[in-house]
Amino acid sequence: MSAVEIIGLPQSNFVWATRIALAEKGVAHESMPVPPHSPEVLAIHPFGKIPILRHGSVVIGESRAIIDYVDRAFDGPELVPADPAAARHSDSWTSMITSTVEPLLIRQYLFAYFFPTGADGGPDTATIEALVPKMAGILDVLETALQNGDLGQEPFGRVDAYLIPILFYANTMPEGAALIAARPQLSSYLERSLARPSVQSTMPPPPSAEA
Repeated sequence: MSAVEIIGLPQSNFVWATRIALAEKGVAHESMPVPPHSPEVLAIHPFGKIPILRHGSVVIGESRAIIDYVDRAFDGPELVPADPAAARHSDSWTSMITSTVEPLLIRQYLFAYFFPTGADGGPDTATIEALVPKMAGILDVLETALQNGDLGQEPFGRVDAYLIPILFYANTMPEGAALIAARPQLSSYLERSLARPSVQSTMPPPPSAEA
């Protein structure tokens, strides 16, 4: 069988999601830590985005396309349910997490720390403070979804592979950690998910400003 390679900085939450998916399927893979917009990435993805999967002659960009390919191409537990109703539920939550949860918690909140714009060269505290109520609202939605069984149920799947890296990174910063700790369903879900072998085996090194 051809080797599977994931191209992209392992600190990226989207790269990490694809690696969790591969690990859940029991597929060994190599990680090629290349930043976005590098020549290697631009040769494959027209917008220079990571991750990219290479599997023999198959080359795929975009994390969702990668995860869905992995789910279909390899044996192992389903990442997206075969049942049409359950698949629609997975699709809906995947879209909500990638279009709403990730941009706020990662692109706005986490990046406010990684790419500081404060007058003293540190994070812009006013920007971060303004994000906290929005973060609380989104985390309340996730807390309710976990409590109602709309999220966090076995089997672990594509939705979880996307959500865990986002929550992990939000939890590394003071406001995010406090907000998650205040929500018992969310903090329990994060704790047990981080203990999964697929998450542990793909845990990236500490993020940098390049991630």
